[in-house]
Amino acid sequence: MLFNSLTFLLHFSIFFLAYYFSSFRIRKTLLLLFGIYFYSQWGIGGTFLLLLSITFNYAIGIQIDKRSLLNRKSIFVFGIVSNVLYLGIFKYFLFLWGVLSDINFANGGASFIWKPNIILPIGISFYTFHNISYLIEVYDKRIPVCRNFFNFVLYDLFFPLLLLGPIERPGNLIPQIESERTVTKEKIWNGLSLFCFGVLIKSSIADPLSRYVELHVGSFLSLEPGILWVIAPSIAFQVYADFFGYSLCAMGLAEMLGFELMNNFKRPFFASNPSEFWSKWHISLSTWLRDYVYIKLGGNRVGFFRENLNLMLVWFLTGIWHGAGYGFIIWGVYLGLCLVFYRVLKHFGITNHDSKLITGLGILFTFYTFSLGLLLFRITSPSESFLIFENLKYFPSWNQIPFSLLIVIFPLLLFDVWQEWKQTDRPTFFVNTNPYLFSLIFFLSFLWFSLVSPFAKEDFFYFQF
Repeated sequence: MLFNSLTFLLHFSIFFLAYYFSSFRIRKTLLLLFGIYFYSQWGIGGTFLLLLSITFNYAIGIQIDKRSLLNRKSIFVFGIVSNVLYLGIFKYFLFLWGVLSDINFANGGASFIWKPNIILPIGISFYTFHNISYLIEVYDKRIPVCRNFFNFVLYDLFFPLLLLGPIERPGNLIPQIESERTVTKEKIWNGLSLFCFGVLIKSSIADPLSRYVELHVGSFLSLEPGILWVIAPSIAFQVYADFFGYSLCAMGLAEMLGFELMNNFKRPFFASNPSEFWSKWHISLSTWLRDYVYIKLGGNRVGFFRENLNLMLVWFLTGIWHGAGYGFIIWGVYLGLCLVFYRVLKHFGITNHDSKLITGLGILFTFYTFSLGLLLFRITSPSESFLIFENLKYFPSWNQIPFSLLIVIFPLLLFDVWQEWKQTDRPTFFVNTNPYLFSLIFFLSFLWFSLVSPFAKEDFFYFQF
């Protein structure tokens, strides 16, 4: 039941009408029931596992809060390790099984024919990180433990962010669940605007780009020389439009229900260096890793060498978090090296040049660094990375550049340019106070949607993570 499907719109409309005209207590019950129903559309087994994870982490949080200093640390470590193992079994066991098979084959043995039948529950990475952050915050006494089981279940089953995030902090979301919220016409209007624009860029930008990419990148062996210089930016805009679109939908739905979620993207393609880029892209994950891994390892308080070593470890973990495969690990190491390289240049004062030309070149370099890195998501063995380098030795010809895709990308570029000019922290709409202008833009957006978006729907890109 995708956000951009008629099925979801129908079910959510019925739910929202009941929610809007209900009392606070009934609203919470409706939220819980709709969250269970929404997630169960991807399988009852996954729903059972999610509820099991919720119950476990609620109990661990209670035990951390009530135990003495020594015992609470043991309970905390047990809770964190259990969550990591839970994620590891479902997400990484098959990959490790395949690595062992490859090692056995390389040593003269046979590849493993049998492998366990483990199905990855959708959204497991997001809600597991959700729960780990809760346990850390309770252990560090940054937030009080949530003693109301009903409220804690809603913390994990809040359907707008259940599948793909953002990885909302417990200190922001739980108080909103516990307190009574007012649903105003302004919130409904703004939330609907965000949701509509999220669906627009997902269906009419991300999906066509996805079809173009899949059509041209079947195998790295059969690619035209130099075509990856064109494919890489297409993948970058596809992933951005897809995940940014989902985030806008989640923020919009939450705002219609009276909640406020964190902004997950802040115009990342305007970043002029890798460090700035990761402060604007998938912000909920990058800040999660910064606060709960990088700073816990010592952050920038342990000397320049250790600081960068910690950074490499964080990006190695980022690669693993995104998926179980050789490409994800190489991708994490590659981006870590890019960040370390920039920090070394900055450390020696080489980047201290303030001019529009340098900034523009920095934006182009940062964009292509990220774009080319996304190609690593698609490799199935380390040797395929050499095929990427081989292709990039050449430059594309003019007839290889799909200028029609620039037309598809145009609305997203226009929106980001407007937001950059306004320097807003949240993707709000300047037409909120002008219904006539909003109606005109909505009509033009609908016309655009009808022209470039076929009826076929693509899954959200991050569902695979």
